[in-house]
Amino acid sequence: MTLASATLGMVLMTAGIASAQGAENPLNGVTPNMNVFGDALNETWTRVAAGIWGAVLAVSAVNLITALYKIRKARSGGYQSELSDSMDAAKTATVAFGCVAGAGVIVGAILFVVNGS
Repeated sequence: MTLASATLGMVLMTAGIASAQGAENPLNGVTPNMNVFGDALNETWTRVAAGIWGAVLAVSAVNLITALYKIRKARSGGYQSELSDSMDAAKTATVAFGCVAGAGVIVGAILFVVNGS
């Protein structure tokens, strides 16, 4: 059953690729632009996005500080198992904080790669 579904999936994928090779991209040269909805909406969604980003950044920073405090507490108490868990939590919190802080750069890089510019 699995082999049959995998074979059917491959046939459909190659058929889609073959038919798409002759098709022309209807969105070639079209880029997203929010100005069509007016300046008021553009300013509003920018403020809302900035507010949400700021709140997520604050929560992420608190999570990172809490994780670092747990490491200090586990070290001073000599709890090896808690230290290991706290280190893992701190690593995750650090990566999350870095991703949230650099979200603008990350999204910009993704759009740059996708646009092929």
